[in-house]
Amino acid sequence: MSYANTKNYTEQGGERTVIGGELVFERTSAGVLPNMATPAADANASAVRSALITLVTNMKDYGLMAADPMVLTYAAVTSDAEADRAYNTAKIGSVTVDNEAHTITVALSEKVSALKDFDARGVWGVHKWLGIGLTAGVALTSLQYNGTMLTAEDVTEATNVGLSTNYFVRWVAADLVLAGDNTQKTKDKFVLWSSGYAQTEYKLIITEPSE
Repeated sequence: MSYANTKNYTEQGGERTVIGGELVFERTSAGVLPNMATPAADANASAVRSALITLVTNMKDYGLMAADPMVLTYAAVTSDAEADRAYNTAKIGSVTVDNEAHTITVALSEKVSALKDFDARGVWGVHKWLGIGLTAGVALTSLQYNGTMLTAEDVTEATNVGLSTNYFVRWVAADLVLAGDNTQKTKDKFVLWSSGYAQTEYKLIITEPSE
């Protein structure tokens, strides 16, 4: 048998399998892998399934399989105790997450110039701050934001403003994002990654009423 034009193959006898291309497992409604629903009668099935999921995830992380696409979902920040920042957040008319273009568009119902100044303290400074909630559908402490893993503190920060535990708060300096000013720490782009998922850069866009 010739393997010259075949990237993935098992040699005769089945003792050696070569994966030179991508190995793709299609997801199903029953679980991560086809035919992997846990039989109640098999006490070892759960452990086997867990091991296979770990194997597949590791293969994605090492580039042996196609990583899952990162998919963000928006939720509103509803209970910010900081009055001026909460005022700005309340001026959000809509938030659109485009997971194909990797953009997050925050449409305001009021001009950015009319928003209130809020002192974020530390290195973040005084800007037209507002907040949006985002989730990638994974546990928050499994998510890496700009190269740093999120922690239990980020979970607390999110729940303190009315978000569920797998959401994080993205505080947005609307004035800087609108102006395209990336000279400060409050840049309009950020990178997310989680094990098994493709590292993805998202860009924030602020729109305001024309009049």
